[in-house]
Amino acid sequence: MPPSHDPSVSPERRRALVLLVNSAVAVLGGALSALLGVFALKPAAAASRDRWMRAGALSDLEPGVPSARVLVVPRVDGWYKGRAPRTVFLVWDGETQVRALSATCTHLGCQVRWDAKEKHFLCPCHGGVYDSAGKVVAGPPPRPLDSVDARIDSADDAVLVQL
Repeated sequence: MPPSHDPSVSPERRRALVLLVNSAVAVLGGALSALLGVFALKPAAAASRDRWMRAGALSDLEPGVPSARVLVVPRVDGWYKGRAPRTVFLVWDGETQVRALSATCTHLGCQVRWDAKEKHFLCPCHGGVYDSAGKVVAGPPPRPLDSVDARIDSADDAVLVQL
């Protein structure tokens, strides 16, 4: 039995209604996809941005002596936004260069400390020892301390590190 057709609905009107409904569904689907895409990509882009942070003044550093600086770094983890402390050691050559070393041991992630008497970094967890340049001298660390980009801001002699 053929489907019954309502004589009050012309074929042109039916086509217009189908086109209107399909267009509305397409617009809603596209808007929803764009919204979901923004939320899916935005945290990854925000988390990958490194920024230069002020770590101290050049006048506070002694040439050749590592100086610990604790910096508070903003972190984004999904919907959670927080701040995490990160310790770096600044080593000034006495002229125009500043090196920055991460204070995180490369063995298991403990925080190393500078032993001024012995002139090396010590890891309290498993006895890792690093020289003043961050190279492994003794213990289980598999590699040297991580280097952090650092520079001197000539405007106010501030030391900046990239975290």
